[in-house]
Amino acid sequence: MVYLSVFYEVFMNHRVPLRPAQVLLAIVMCFVAQFSMASGNEIRVVLISDLNDAYGSTSYSPQVATALSFIASLSPHLVLCAGDMVAGQSNKIPDSKFPLMWNSFKTEILTRVNSSGAPFAFAFGNHDGAGQRFIHERNAAIEFWRQNRPELKYIDASGFPEYYSFELAELFFAIFDASSAQLKKDQTDWLQKQLSGSIARQSRIRVVMGHLPLYAVAEGRNKAGDVISNADDFFQLLEKHGVNYYISGHHHAFFPSRKGNVRLISAGCLGGGPRRLVGSTQRPFKALTLLSLFPEDNEFKMQTYDMTSQPEEIVIKDLPTSITGFNGISYRYP
Repeated sequence: MVYLSVFYEVFMNHRVPLRPAQVLLAIVMCFVAQFSMASGNEIRVVLISDLNDAYGSTSYSPQVATALSFIASLSPHLVLCAGDMVAGQSNKIPDSKFPLMWNSFKTEILTRVNSSGAPFAFAFGNHDGAGQRFIHERNAAIEFWRQNRPELKYIDASGFPEYYSFELAELFFAIFDASSAQLKKDQTDWLQKQLSGSIARQSRIRVVMGHLPLYAVAEGRNKAGDVISNADDFFQLLEKHGVNYYISGHHHAFFPSRKGNVRLISAGCLGGGPRRLVGSTQRPFKALTLLSLFPEDNEFKMQTYDMTSQPEEIVIKDLPTSITGFNGISYRYP
Protein backbone atom coordinates (compact mmCIF):
# COMPACT_ATOMS: atom_id res chain seq x y z
CA MET A 1 0.00 0.00 0.00
CA VAL A 2 2.85 2.41 0.70
CA TYR A 3 4.28 2.00 -2.77
CA LEU A 4 0.83 2.46 -4.30
CA SER A 5 0.48 5.77 -2.49
CA VAL A 6 3.86 6.85 -3.87
CA PHE A 7 2.65 5.98 -7.36
CA TYR A 8 -0.55 7.94 -6.81
CA GLU A 9 1.24 11.01 -5.51
CA VAL A 10 3.62 11.09 -8.44
CA PHE A 11 1.21 10.41 -11.27
CA MET A 12 -2.21 11.58 -10.14
CA ASN A 13 -1.18 14.81 -8.44
CA HIS A 14 0.95 16.15 -11.30
CA ARG A 15 -0.72 18.83 -13.36
CA VAL A 16 1.96 18.86 -16.07
CA PRO A 17 3.28 16.01 -18.22
CA LEU A 18 6.06 14.01 -16.62
CA ARG A 19 9.47 13.61 -18.20
CA PRO A 20 10.72 10.05 -18.90
CA ALA A 21 13.30 10.39 -16.11
CA GLN A 22 10.56 11.29 -13.64
CA VAL A 23 8.49 8.30 -14.70
CA LEU A 24 11.51 6.02 -14.28
CA LEU A 25 12.25 7.46 -10.83
CA ALA A 26 8.67 6.84 -9.72
CA ILE A 27 8.80 3.24 -10.93
CA VAL A 28 12.07 2.68 -9.06
CA MET A 29 10.59 4.19 -5.87
CA CYS A 30 7.61 1.87 -6.10
CA PHE A 31 9.83 -1.15 -6.68
CA VAL A 32 12.12 -0.31 -3.77
CA ALA A 33 9.20 0.17 -1.38
CA GLN A 34 7.63 -3.12 -2.45
CA PHE A 35 10.94 -4.99 -2.29
CA SER A 36 11.69 -3.72 1.21
CA MET A 37 8.49 -5.32 2.49
CA ALA A 38 8.89 -8.55 0.56
CA SER A 39 12.47 -9.03 1.68
CA GLY A 40 11.61 -9.03 5.37
CA ASN A 41 12.94 -5.60 6.29
CA GLU A 42 11.29 -3.35 8.86
CA ILE A 43 7.49 -3.42 8.86
CA ARG A 44 5.94 -0.44 10.65
CA VAL A 45 2.60 -1.07 12.35
CA VAL A 46 0.74 1.67 14.21
CA LEU A 47 -1.44 0.58 17.15
CA ILE A 48 -4.41 2.69 18.25
CA SER A 49 -7.60 1.98 20.17
CA ASP A 50 -10.69 3.45 21.84
CA LEU A 51 -11.16 6.50 19.66
CA ASN A 52 -14.67 7.38 20.81
CA ASP A 53 -15.98 10.04 23.16
CA ALA A 54 -19.35 10.45 24.92
CA TYR A 55 -22.26 8.15 24.09
CA GLY A 56 -23.77 9.00 20.71
CA SER A 57 -21.01 11.44 19.81
CA THR A 58 -20.40 12.14 16.12
CA SER A 59 -17.18 14.04 16.75
CA TYR A 60 -13.76 13.10 18.07
CA SER A 61 -11.36 14.69 20.53
CA PRO A 62 -8.59 16.96 19.18
CA GLN A 63 -5.99 14.33 20.08
CA VAL A 64 -7.46 12.02 17.44
CA ALA A 65 -6.84 14.60 14.71
CA THR A 66 -3.31 15.17 16.03
CA ALA A 67 -2.71 11.43 16.02
CA LEU A 68 -3.86 11.07 12.41
CA SER A 69 -1.39 13.71 11.25
CA PHE A 70 1.33 12.02 13.26
CA ILE A 71 0.47 8.62 11.78
CA ALA A 72 0.93 9.98 8.27
CA SER A 73 4.40 11.22 9.22
CA LEU A 74 5.37 7.70 10.40
CA SER A 75 4.69 6.15 6.96
CA PRO A 76 3.28 2.91 8.41
CA HIS A 77 2.59 -0.21 6.38
CA LEU A 78 -0.49 -0.96 8.49
CA VAL A 79 -2.72 0.70 11.10
CA LEU A 80 -4.34 -1.59 13.68
CA CYS A 81 -7.27 -0.40 15.80
CA ALA A 82 -8.31 -2.58 18.74
CA GLY A 83 -11.89 -1.34 18.78
CA ASP A 84 -14.30 1.33 20.02
CA MET A 85 -14.32 3.35 16.84
CA VAL A 86 -17.72 4.90 17.55
CA ALA A 87 -19.65 5.78 20.69
CA GLY A 88 -22.45 3.25 20.94
CA GLN A 89 -23.58 0.84 23.69
CA SER A 90 -26.54 2.86 24.93
CA ASN A 91 -30.24 2.13 24.56
CA LYS A 92 -30.84 5.89 24.64
CA ILE A 93 -29.22 6.37 21.23
CA PRO A 94 -31.84 6.32 18.43
CA ASP A 95 -31.21 3.92 15.56
CA SER A 96 -30.99 6.86 13.17
CA LYS A 97 -27.83 8.02 14.95
CA PHE A 98 -25.66 5.00 14.16
CA PRO A 99 -25.19 5.69 10.43
CA LEU A 100 -24.27 9.26 11.39
CA MET A 101 -21.64 8.03 13.84
CA TRP A 102 -20.11 5.69 11.28
CA ASN A 103 -20.17 8.34 8.57
CA SER A 104 -18.35 10.68 10.94
CA PHE A 105 -15.79 7.95 11.62
CA LYS A 106 -15.27 7.55 7.88
CA THR A 107 -14.86 11.27 7.27
CA GLU A 108 -12.70 12.12 10.26
CA ILE A 109 -10.61 8.96 10.62
CA LEU A 110 -10.84 6.23 7.99
CA THR A 111 -10.42 8.49 4.96
CA ARG A 112 -7.39 10.16 6.51
CA VAL A 113 -5.75 6.85 7.37
CA ASN A 114 -6.39 5.53 3.87
CA SER A 115 -4.88 8.66 2.34
CA SER A 116 -1.62 7.85 4.13
CA GLY A 117 -1.35 4.71 2.02
CA ALA A 118 -1.71 2.31 4.97
CA PRO A 119 -4.65 -0.12 5.24
CA PHE A 120 -6.79 0.08 8.38
CA ALA A 121 -7.50 -3.22 10.15
CA PHE A 122 -9.80 -3.27 13.16
CA ALA A 123 -11.51 -5.36 15.81
CA PHE A 124 -14.98 -4.59 17.10
CA GLY A 125 -15.15 -3.04 20.56
CA ASN A 126 -18.03 -3.00 23.02
CA HIS A 127 -19.03 0.50 21.84
CA ASP A 128 -19.20 -0.74 18.25
CA GLY A 129 -22.06 -3.08 19.10
CA ALA A 130 -21.55 -5.84 21.67
CA GLY A 131 -23.74 -8.90 21.97
CA GLN A 132 -27.43 -9.45 21.33
CA ARG A 133 -28.41 -6.61 23.66
CA PHE A 134 -27.07 -4.10 21.16
CA ILE A 135 -27.69 -6.07 17.99
CA HIS A 136 -29.03 -2.98 16.19
CA GLU A 137 -25.69 -1.28 16.78
CA ARG A 138 -23.79 -4.33 15.56
CA ASN A 139 -25.91 -4.49 12.41
CA ALA A 140 -25.07 -0.87 11.62
CA ALA A 141 -21.36 -1.60 12.13
CA ILE A 142 -21.48 -4.69 9.91
CA GLU A 143 -23.26 -2.77 7.17
CA PHE A 144 -20.71 0.04 7.31
CA TRP A 145 -17.71 -2.25 7.04
CA ARG A 146 -19.19 -4.32 4.24
CA GLN A 147 -19.36 -1.10 2.27
CA ASN A 148 -15.90 0.06 3.36
CA ARG A 149 -13.89 -3.17 3.38
CA PRO A 150 -10.15 -2.55 3.90
CA GLU A 151 -7.74 -3.46 1.12
CA LEU A 152 -5.88 -6.31 2.81
CA LYS A 153 -4.41 -9.58 1.57
CA TYR A 154 -7.07 -11.74 3.18
CA ILE A 155 -6.51 -15.35 4.11
CA ASP A 156 -10.05 -15.93 5.40
CA ALA A 157 -12.70 -13.22 5.24
CA SER A 158 -15.70 -15.53 5.63
CA GLY A 159 -16.57 -13.89 8.96
CA PHE A 160 -15.70 -10.33 7.97
CA PRO A 161 -16.06 -7.83 9.57
CA GLU A 162 -16.44 -9.64 12.89
CA TYR A 163 -13.45 -11.93 12.43
CA TYR A 164 -10.94 -12.37 9.63
CA SER A 165 -7.29 -13.12 8.91
CA PHE A 166 -4.77 -11.61 6.51
CA GLU A 167 -1.06 -11.48 5.80
CA LEU A 168 1.40 -8.67 5.25
CA ALA A 169 4.88 -9.59 4.00
CA GLU A 170 5.94 -12.35 6.42
CA LEU A 171 3.42 -11.42 9.13
CA PHE A 172 0.16 -13.23 9.91
CA PHE A 173 -2.77 -11.39 11.51
CA ALA A 174 -5.96 -12.84 13.00
CA ILE A 175 -8.70 -10.44 14.13
CA PHE A 176 -11.56 -11.75 16.23
CA ASP A 177 -14.54 -10.46 18.20
CA ALA A 178 -13.59 -9.92 21.85
CA SER A 179 -16.08 -7.11 22.38
CA SER A 180 -17.47 -8.97 25.40
CA ALA A 181 -15.89 -11.21 28.01
CA GLN A 182 -17.46 -14.46 26.83
CA LEU A 183 -15.83 -15.56 23.61
CA LYS A 184 -17.97 -17.45 21.12
CA LYS A 185 -16.87 -21.06 20.64
CA ASP A 186 -17.24 -20.88 16.88
CA GLN A 187 -14.76 -17.99 16.85
CA THR A 188 -12.19 -19.67 19.09
CA ASP A 189 -12.53 -22.77 16.89
CA TRP A 190 -12.01 -20.55 13.86
CA LEU A 191 -8.98 -18.91 15.48
CA GLN A 192 -7.39 -22.27 16.25
CA LYS A 193 -7.96 -23.35 12.65
CA GLN A 194 -6.37 -20.16 11.34
CA LEU A 195 -3.35 -20.48 13.60
CA SER A 196 -2.95 -24.12 12.60
CA GLY A 197 -3.00 -23.27 8.90
CA SER A 198 0.07 -23.38 6.69
CA ILE A 199 0.27 -19.61 6.19
CA ALA A 200 0.25 -18.89 9.94
CA ARG A 201 2.76 -21.66 10.66
CA GLN A 202 5.11 -20.46 7.93
CA SER A 203 4.87 -16.80 8.94
CA ARG A 204 7.77 -15.39 10.92
CA ILE A 205 5.49 -13.33 13.20
CA ARG A 206 1.90 -14.09 14.27
CA VAL A 207 -0.37 -11.35 15.65
CA VAL A 208 -3.84 -11.75 17.18
CA MET A 209 -6.02 -8.75 18.03
CA GLY A 210 -9.26 -8.44 20.00
CA HIS A 211 -10.82 -5.68 22.08
CA LEU A 212 -10.70 -7.05 25.63
CA PRO A 213 -7.35 -7.94 27.21
CA LEU A 214 -6.53 -11.19 28.93
CA TYR A 215 -5.50 -9.62 32.23
CA ALA A 216 -6.64 -6.45 33.99
CA VAL A 217 -4.25 -3.48 33.88
CA ALA A 218 -6.37 -0.35 34.46
CA GLU A 219 -8.20 1.20 37.38
CA GLY A 220 -11.95 1.01 36.89
CA ARG A 221 -11.56 -2.02 34.64
CA ASN A 222 -10.01 -4.33 37.23
CA LYS A 223 -12.96 -6.68 37.39
CA ALA A 224 -14.74 -9.54 35.69
CA GLY A 225 -16.50 -8.53 32.49
CA ASP A 226 -13.71 -6.18 31.46
CA VAL A 227 -11.26 -8.94 30.52
CA ILE A 228 -11.61 -12.15 28.56
CA SER A 229 -13.16 -14.85 30.71
CA ASN A 230 -10.98 -17.91 31.22
CA ALA A 231 -7.96 -15.82 30.27
CA ASP A 232 -5.49 -18.56 31.15
CA ASP A 233 -7.17 -20.99 28.77
CA PHE A 234 -7.11 -18.42 25.98
CA PHE A 235 -3.46 -17.69 26.71
CA GLN A 236 -2.69 -21.40 26.34
CA LEU A 237 -4.31 -21.32 22.89
CA LEU A 238 -2.08 -18.41 21.87
CA GLU A 239 1.04 -20.01 23.33
CA LYS A 240 0.34 -23.38 21.75
CA HIS A 241 0.20 -21.86 18.28
CA GLY A 242 3.25 -19.65 18.63
CA VAL A 243 1.46 -16.30 18.69
CA ASN A 244 3.99 -13.51 19.17
CA TYR A 245 1.62 -10.63 19.98
CA TYR A 246 -1.85 -10.21 21.40
CA ILE A 247 -3.08 -6.63 21.00
CA SER A 248 -6.08 -5.30 22.94
CA GLY A 249 -7.85 -2.10 23.92
CA HIS A 250 -10.77 -1.37 26.27
CA HIS A 251 -8.74 -0.52 29.38
CA HIS A 252 -7.74 2.97 28.15
CA ALA A 253 -4.23 2.47 29.52
CA PHE A 254 -1.06 1.57 27.66
CA PHE A 255 0.93 -1.30 29.11
CA PRO A 256 3.20 -3.83 27.37
CA SER A 257 3.72 -7.15 29.12
CA ARG A 258 4.80 -10.69 28.41
CA LYS A 259 3.59 -14.08 29.52
CA GLY A 260 5.53 -17.07 28.28
CA ASN A 261 6.43 -16.29 24.69
CA VAL A 262 3.39 -14.07 24.05
CA ARG A 263 3.76 -10.31 24.20
CA LEU A 264 0.55 -8.66 25.42
CA ILE A 265 0.04 -5.03 24.42
CA SER A 266 -2.74 -2.96 25.96
CA ALA A 267 -2.89 -0.18 23.40
CA GLY A 268 -4.32 2.66 25.52
CA CYS A 269 -6.82 5.14 24.11
CA LEU A 270 -6.99 8.22 21.90
CA GLY A 271 -10.55 9.18 22.77
CA GLY A 272 -12.12 10.07 26.08
CA GLY A 273 -11.11 8.80 29.50
CA PRO A 274 -7.51 7.62 29.77
CA ARG A 275 -7.12 5.55 32.94
CA ARG A 276 -4.42 4.97 35.53
CA LEU A 277 -2.68 1.63 35.68
CA VAL A 278 -3.75 -0.53 38.61
CA GLY A 279 -1.86 0.52 41.74
CA SER A 280 0.00 3.32 39.96
CA THR A 281 0.10 7.03 40.78
CA GLN A 282 1.40 7.98 37.34
CA ARG A 283 -0.65 10.41 35.29
CA PRO A 284 -2.88 8.63 32.74
CA PHE A 285 -2.29 9.59 29.12
CA LYS A 286 -3.64 9.06 25.63
CA ALA A 287 -1.42 6.78 23.60
CA LEU A 288 -0.31 5.76 20.13
CA THR A 289 2.30 3.06 19.51
CA LEU A 290 4.60 2.42 16.56
CA LEU A 291 5.60 -1.23 16.47
CA SER A 292 8.55 -1.79 14.15
CA LEU A 293 8.80 -5.48 13.30
CA PHE A 294 11.79 -7.21 11.75
CA PRO A 295 10.50 -10.58 10.55
CA GLU A 296 13.88 -11.95 9.46
CA ASP A 297 15.22 -11.66 13.00
CA ASN A 298 11.89 -12.02 14.86
CA GLU A 299 12.80 -8.78 16.60
CA PHE A 300 10.79 -5.66 17.32
CA LYS A 301 11.12 -2.06 18.41
CA MET A 302 8.31 -0.35 20.31
CA GLN A 303 7.88 3.41 20.46
CA THR A 304 4.84 4.72 22.33
CA TYR A 305 3.81 8.35 22.36
CA ASP A 306 1.86 10.38 24.88
CA MET A 307 -0.75 12.07 22.69
CA THR A 308 -2.39 14.14 25.43
CA SER A 309 -1.11 17.33 23.79
CA GLN A 310 1.62 16.93 21.17
CA PRO A 311 3.34 13.59 20.47
CA GLU A 312 5.97 12.90 23.13
CA GLU A 313 7.71 9.54 23.29
CA ILE A 314 7.38 7.88 26.67
CA VAL A 315 10.09 5.88 28.41
CA ILE A 316 8.59 2.41 28.71
CA LYS A 317 10.95 1.50 31.55
CA ASP A 318 9.35 4.28 33.60
CA LEU A 319 6.13 2.25 33.69
CA PRO A 320 5.56 -0.11 36.64
CA THR A 321 7.56 -3.33 36.42
CA SER A 322 4.39 -5.31 37.08
CA ILE A 323 0.65 -4.87 37.58
CA THR A 324 -1.38 -7.08 39.87
CA GLY A 325 -4.92 -7.30 38.59
CA PHE A 326 -7.80 -9.33 39.98
CA ASN A 327 -7.13 -12.19 37.55
CA GLY A 328 -3.34 -12.24 37.30
CA ILE A 329 -0.04 -10.40 37.29
CA SER A 330 1.23 -8.63 34.17
CA TYR A 331 5.00 -8.20 33.97
CA ARG A 332 6.19 -5.26 31.89
CA TYR A 333 8.08 -6.15 28.72
CA PRO A 334 10.49 -4.83 27.67
